[in-house]
Amino acid sequence: MGVARNQVLAALSPPLPTEIVEHLLDDYLDIKQHFAFRKFRPSELNAGRFAESVLRLIQHLDNPPYTPFGTPLGNTDNIVRRVENNSGLHDSLRFFIPRLARILLDVRNRRDVAHVGGDVSPNLSDSLFVSHSADWILTEILRIFYSCSVDTAKKIAESLNEINVPVIADVNGFVRVQNTKLDYSSKTLAILYYKNPSKVRDLDLIKWTKYSNASKYKKEILKQLDADALIHYEDGLCILLPKGIVYTEKYISMELLV
Repeated sequence: MGVARNQVLAALSPPLPTEIVEHLLDDYLDIKQHFAFRKFRPSELNAGRFAESVLRLIQHLDNPPYTPFGTPLGNTDNIVRRVENNSGLHDSLRFFIPRLARILLDVRNRRDVAHVGGDVSPNLSDSLFVSHSADWILTEILRIFYSCSVDTAKKIAESLNEINVPVIADVNGFVRVQNTKLDYSSKTLAILYYKNPSKVRDLDLIKWTKYSNASKYKKEILKQLDADALIHYEDGLCILLPKGIVYTEKYISMELLV
């Protein structure tokens, strides 16, 4: 999402309850972040939380009060069926959004998300579905309820529907960093994040980052990252440390706008 979270929050609350909008945005951003990091199962699991936030919004609009966060929603089919009869609401809120939220819950609960099964994993295709469904739901909510200027709402909607690709591409085992604007330290961290929790040889990092001077790369990039406690570098092997994971997630975008 190319716009700030606070900007979207301001566009929707009011008129919508701040608590619900905050949960929606946090769950949405978790979905997008995990998908960008190619953590497909977590992105699908986060879709369940996002769907539950959506259904609480439906409860608020249809038959308040909504179920408090931290309390189970109960029979979600009842929420979906009930709102269909509320002719005072927008059709997207009566039919499309609640039904799609219910499907997202089924993806979490009934697909290959939290268990092993089948010869071909559906997690990539499911995560694509989850990510684009979340984009559509949030865009519809914005379209119906925005309280900002039309121009601002359009910019937010465009941002929600930007085309992004993962910053890392794996070409038959050769790891490419597609964001050519990153410096070599950031490229190294992005690769190690992608490979985490596996260790990576320094020679592979040199090859994948296309650094021209091997000894200089080891001394100025890897040893400095090790000194900063972002990675552990020993016997030619590198692995991201917990501090490095937090740093990468905070400062290095794993999505590239194209």
